[in-house]
Amino acid sequence: MSQPNYNNEYPGLVQTDETCYRFTDKAIQSSERVLFSNWWREQLNQFGVKVNYFVNTYNVLSADNFYGEQTTKTFANPRQIVLAVTLNENAITLSQFGFESDDEITAYIHIDSFYNDFYTLSSVYDTQYNVVEPKAGDVFELTEYGDDRPNNRQSKYFEITQKLDQDISQINTLQGHYVFLIKAKRLDYSFEPNLPVESSIDRSKILGNEDFNGLGTETCETIGLEDITVSGDYQVYEDSFAGRLSGGENEQSQTKKDGYDEYNIDGVSKTDVFDMSRNDTDVYGDYY
Repeated sequence: MSQPNYNNEYPGLVQTDETCYRFTDKAIQSSERVLFSNWWREQLNQFGVKVNYFVNTYNVLSADNFYGEQTTKTFANPRQIVLAVTLNENAITLSQFGFESDDEITAYIHIDSFYNDFYTLSSVYDTQYNVVEPKAGDVFELTEYGDDRPNNRQSKYFEITQKLDQDISQINTLQGHYVFLIKAKRLDYSFEPNLPVESSIDRSKILGNEDFNGLGTETCETIGLEDITVSGDYQVYEDSFAGRLSGGENEQSQTKKDGYDEYNIDGVSKTDVFDMSRNDTDVYGDYY
């Protein structure tokens, strides 16, 4: 007596994995992901703010990667783009632990929009493996947000600390990749070329001295934008006596000395300074 064919007796019953329909199959979702990409682009352009974006031209070929620095690095001329930002001024995340936190910001930029705006900087990205993306070390200025601050204060500058393309809870609907999620902190000015300094109150208006305004003024040339005049903050390091001389530039990196990789500061400290290993130094961190 033959066994009954249950597949025929119960039509529609799932008997194998192949007969299941997977809603999360990316191979059949291309149209839906295009819609989400366009939705992100529309939201960013409708509710975003204009910023001046300075690309960090760090060159892995000319940098001293032993020390992790490139003293001749500059910033590319700024370009105006639109970011959707969430700004947390006077951030209190760490204040409960006794730390004074800087302003912090979370921003979103459409992947295709960024590429279309910056791929022409070939001289920069040729030395960065042609990866046209935001990166840690780039700087942007909240120009639109700060364009009408009182007493001619300058807009705030932020340095990117992290860039994410995957955060399933926020930006990767249907497993698609549409935008970069950027995190940044308030920039600590470092005198790097082509990066303007934030200005404080325009003291020329307060003191009534028109010539005073010229002491802390820099002009930043832009691509496709009008020149931006930036007033310095007039602190002591802003003049030529204590800061960089007018027209000065960063010096070229010094040539590495022979045998620099054999140099051991612990050994020099023992022979030329004081042999801490002969003492109980646990209280200072257990030297050597």
